[in-house]
Amino acid sequence: MARGLTRRASLGLPSLGLLGALAPPWLAHAHAQSDYPNRIIKLIVPYAAGGSSDVVARFIAERMRERLGQPIVIENRPGAGAIIGSQFIAKSVSDGYTLLLGGVSTHAVNPHLRKLAPYDGINDFTSLGLIGTGPLVVSVNPDVPVYSLQELIAYGKANPTKLAYGSATGVILHLAGELLKNMAGFEMLHVPYSGNGPALTDVLGGRLQVMVDAVGNSAPYIVDAKLRPLVVPSRQRTPLLPEVPSSAEAGLPDYQVETWFALYGPAAMPDEVVVKINAALSAVLQEPDAVAQFAKVGLEPRATSPDQAAALLKAESEKWGEVIRRIGLQVE
Repeated sequence: MARGLTRRASLGLPSLGLLGALAPPWLAHAHAQSDYPNRIIKLIVPYAAGGSSDVVARFIAERMRERLGQPIVIENRPGAGAIIGSQFIAKSVSDGYTLLLGGVSTHAVNPHLRKLAPYDGINDFTSLGLIGTGPLVVSVNPDVPVYSLQELIAYGKANPTKLAYGSATGVILHLAGELLKNMAGFEMLHVPYSGNGPALTDVLGGRLQVMVDAVGNSAPYIVDAKLRPLVVPSRQRTPLLPEVPSSAEAGLPDYQVETWFALYGPAAMPDEVVVKINAALSAVLQEPDAVAQFAKVGLEPRATSPDQAAALLKAESEKWGEVIRRIGLQVE
């Protein structure tokens, strides 16, 4: 060993430490990819703590930690309809240590709602995999004399001023109602609310007639017969409401709407890092208790490849962008 050191010194060669310092950036970057992760990962949730997004985030963060071998710390960054947290990720370093719990609102809806888009929902992010999907349900107050989707459509055509539904402006529930009206060709007034809760209260009280809602929110009132469900806008029934027909069964098969969550990182993340994250996420979503955990917030786990998640995002962005443009909706 001494001989080797003496020879290096006698030839005037740089020390090993200096060689490391002189290594080109691409070599250091390649090494960082190969040993990913080697420090704490931050998961940004662009909503306030306590909602369904938090339940999902905490479940996947804990289980992915077990597979990646590093802590995943959740940081809530709410504000501006989830734009603040999403923008933070779009501008972050693409090294896999800052991730985002995004979804249909953050990536397929928000970029179309404002005259000046806050970010590009597709090109400013790397799709890492879908996390879960949540079915919606269209229901009515029991005093409304309709018992099926087709009866609702017929009633709306015959009584163009008697149906109204409510939600916050620009959310997926609002757009789902507009899509239904357009596809079925009937009138239904949208009443803007500060959130989903007040709109549901007014449907239960008879001040509104129709509710487009996440199954997890409406299910307790459906069970108590305070809401009458008409359709779940999906290709098949949901186990969360097994007696309610799908849109395909109800005669409007193209009416497909669901909420969804996905995992994202900044654009141009290294392929090796993307593969590692997706493998860990997919394994978590296939754990035996994932279905039960997600059902608590009306979701179903759904593992995909990064390419499948990106394809879904592209299709959803095109669909909701068209709806937003058609109704001339813009949010300041």
